[in-house]
Amino acid sequence: MAKTRVVVADRNVITRVGIRSILERNPGVAVVAESTTYDGVLDAVDEHGPDVLIIDLDLGDDTTRGLRICEEITERFPHTRIMVLCQTLNELVVVEALRRGVTGYLAKDEIKADELSKGVRAVQDGETVLGKGVGSIIARGLGSTRETAKHLSSREIDVIRLVAKGLSTKQIAKELFVSESTVKFHLQNASRKLDAHRRAEIVHRATAAGLL
Repeated sequence: MAKTRVVVADRNVITRVGIRSILERNPGVAVVAESTTYDGVLDAVDEHGPDVLIIDLDLGDDTTRGLRICEEITERFPHTRIMVLCQTLNELVVVEALRRGVTGYLAKDEIKADELSKGVRAVQDGETVLGKGVGSIIARGLGSTRETAKHLSSREIDVIRLVAKGLSTKQIAKELFVSESTVKFHLQNASRKLDAHRRAEIVHRATAAGLL
């Protein structure tokens, strides 16, 4: 049984074959299914329960639907981490993808084989992985949060730093010697102040504001 089970969704057969070839060079990694359509992505994730979904949001020239698919998978299959592998970078799409639960975002033309493999493992472990150029795009798109972020309390920043390390609510509570409800309270406040709705987005906005 593979320790890392991956579904690849891309309409280009050469891209799919290339991703499979790169990933399966690594022991314990298996591409368990491929898809070329939005409906096929949901079916594959439902059937195979992969650890990681690698998806090009433009499976049918409908990026909006691709984003909705990411949100649905995040809600229905929380065990499956999502990595976007895109052809071109778009500021609005990047930010919206992170808002909808994507934790990895890489550009096809910029990624190297070893970076893809490392990125998949990192995403599976709960880390956020951003490719070259993505960080600067987020910084531009979220630059307006810098002033707002000044109003974060020191404890809220402490919690966000631990979230960035991939710690769960329970682990953060133990680390800070507080209750889990207190951690959730700080996260809710940070979410409201940063206008961020998911943990990954909170981390990105705090990073863009220079707090991490």
